Amino acid sequence: MKNIQLSALVLFLLVLTTPAVSQEQTELDDNTRATLILDIAKYVEYDESFDELKDFTITVLDDDDDFYWPLQRMATERKFIQGKPVRINLVPRPNMLSETQVIYLNSKEGYRIKEVLNQMEGWNTLLIGEGYPFRESMINFVVVNGKPRFEANEELMRAHGLSANELFLGQAIKTREDWEQLYDVTDEQLQEEKEITRQQQIVIAEQDSMIQAQIERLKALGAEIMLKEKELEDKIRTLLNRDRELQEKDRAIRKQEKEIVSQKAMITEQQQEVTKQKAVLEKQQAEISEREVLISERDDQIRENEEKIAIQLEAIQKQKLVIIAAIVALVLMLGLAYFIFVNYRNKKRANELLEEKNRKITAQRDQIAYQKKHITDSIHYAQKIQRAILPSMELFTDELEHFVLYKPRDIVSGDFYWADKLDNKLIIIAADCTGHGVPGAFMSMLGVSLLNEIILNRNVTAPDAILNNLRAMIIESLNQREARSEVKDGMDMTVCVIDFEKDKLHFAGANNPLYLVRDGEMIQHKANKMPVAIHEVMDDFTPVVVDLKKGDTFYTFSDGYVDQFGGPKQKKFLSKNFRNVLLDIQHLDMIDQGTKLDEVFEEYRADVEQVDDVVVIGVRY
Repeated sequence: MKNIQLSALVLFLLVLTTPAVSQEQTELDDNTRATLILDIAKYVEYDESFDELKDFTITVLDDDDDFYWPLQRMATERKFIQGKPVRINLVPRPNMLSETQVIYLNSKEGYRIKEVLNQMEGWNTLLIGEGYPFRESMINFVVVNGKPRFEANEELMRAHGLSANELFLGQAIKTREDWEQLYDVTDEQLQEEKEITRQQQIVIAEQDSMIQAQIERLKALGAEIMLKEKELEDKIRTLLNRDRELQEKDRAIRKQEKEIVSQKAMITEQQQEVTKQKAVLEKQQAEISEREVLISERDDQIRENEEKIAIQLEAIQKQKLVIIAAIVALVLMLGLAYFIFVNYRNKKRANELLEEKNRKITAQRDQIAYQKKHITDSIHYAQKIQRAILPSMELFTDELEHFVLYKPRDIVSGDFYWADKLDNKLIIIAADCTGHGVPGAFMSMLGVSLLNEIILNRNVTAPDAILNNLRAMIIESLNQREARSEVKDGMDMTVCVIDFEKDKLHFAGANNPLYLVRDGEMIQHKANKMPVAIHEVMDDFTPVVVDLKKGDTFYTFSDGYVDQFGGPKQKKFLSKNFRNVLLDIQHLDMIDQGTKLDEVFEEYRADVEQVDDVVVIGVRY
């Protein structure tokens, strides 16, 4: 069926490339352009990440919406491409592009295609241009001599993980010789037309000259008639001779007109021949459809016969099973009588032993239950201690709108957060300690106490200095000597310091990044790839300074949210989906954002056990 649809697309492209008898086009009209984009998108194969997409997105790079609306209307009628809903985006500048399935741009709008290719480096995206030089785009629409054509750059498509059907690529311009030949043929036709026009102009000029000369002669003859009546007869004969010449030239002109009519008839015959070829192609297409129907009917007959054979084999197999079961039952009946007494005697002895074991198991179970309750009570008390050490969930409600999503995997957590204000600077920290449960809780309490010492007692407020000091104190506290030792305990952490006087955000991170959303666009500030502990790499942490604007939102978090398994395929949630959720909830208040993130997490997790502790902090400036 897909091959039939592809054949239909090829037929449509052949019809578009038929020479036009009427006025020639210089560019594609919007409906033809939209139809080609939607049809070509059906036959481009993407990589395995395409299966995880919810929508098939087509982005138009343009600073007005003249073409956006025709494409949107046609996408509304077609609705799906490769089984996914179609969504049309309009973007005015290349630096605002985000990863999409198709990008369309037109050379007349002045966009540089190399700038777009640099922006989409590493994307699994099809680039469709119009009117660009040869092999600059993946697919490029051109109109030559009134005929819509397109070129295909297979190397550039493969470089972005794309491929297309050979039947479709067969209709494309794929070599520079083909490209230049199109324009050579057009130039030859134009030169021939210019030559015919020039010759006609020469004939007309000669005729005008002759007619003007005749008028002059007639005037001279009129004067001579009045002066020389004797020469009248000779003058009349001269006029008759010139009149015959005019008649001969008139016949020559009519002959040229007949030749022009004959050429028009030849053009009409060529159009009729094209129409016949179209009819033959349609007939062949109908024959192919009939053959496919016959093949489908034969396949149905074969499947029906296979089902009958399977039913017969199943009946034979059941008969064999009945016979075998009868034999086995007979053997069992013969041995059953012998074993009944032996089993009864053994069972009586086993019951006596089982009662003794049950008494011992009951005693052990009661002891284990008592120990479990004692341990659980201790952990719950540890939870109270841990929550008392952590800041209030409101943190800094009077200063900024924010939320804190804190979800321990067990009763106590290895993730923690820390916040306080010093010298008109607000310090916010989110940390992920090695492990979870009781071991993680010990590490988190160590981290909180060391942060209190560094920030509150030593008055250290620079994010990179906080991380450097904390790493040194953890290495000393845990007696870590070598990067390859068995003691791998440490922390992944983000430190954010808001300077209200200068409207700046100072950031440093150990493995965990910072997400900042401004005007609907997300900016990721990467962290150093090393933990707050002994490690193979022990460089100083890198400070990052961000200018804040009113309405900016930023997020710090541990990896527990993105590493959670769930969904229909029991896969990790992943950072890409986490970023999409953050962008989708920007219209909500920060408290509602935290509630929505919790709902998304629980819905994705469903019945799957939570795999790690979770902490997410969101702040709106």
